[in-house]
Amino acid sequence: MAQLEVTATVPLPIGAVWKAHENVRLLERIYPPYPATHLKESNIICQVGVRFTLQLEWIPGIFYQDWRVEIVRWEPPTCFVDTQIEGPFQAWEHTHRFVPLSSQETRLIDSVKFTFNPLLDEPLISPGLWAMFQFRTHNLRQILLETCKPL
Repeated sequence: MAQLEVTATVPLPIGAVWKAHENVRLLERIYPPYPATHLKESNIICQVGVRFTLQLEWIPGIFYQDWRVEIVRWEPPTCFVDTQIEGPFQAWEHTHRFVPLSSQETRLIDSVKFTFNPLLDEPLISPGLWAMFQFRTHNLRQILLETCKPL
């Protein structure tokens, strides 16, 4: 199983960072433009056992793929984990960790373990996921800074 980890630091307290992540719609705002990613459900309340579906638009208007995930761990305000139920990977586990560095600063840590196709993971998939998570983390940091108020 391949792994990657991306980190960022935001000048916000852990409570504000956690609160922003309670809204799963944040996903649509932080993902890169390709593939276009849309949440199929509304009014999701994040907690252990919650399942939701992201629709990946690989070829606009022609080819879509559903990516069903489940929240399998929910530990406010420091960690949650989602896993793939059905989707593009053979296996997917995404751990989101939030570490308070001070009362007004939090480290965001995204750790992903995945298997797509073992022959392609290292040369092709890992670099693409790394770039996607760099983009996503940059967007997440910007959105948190623009929308979160310290608690």
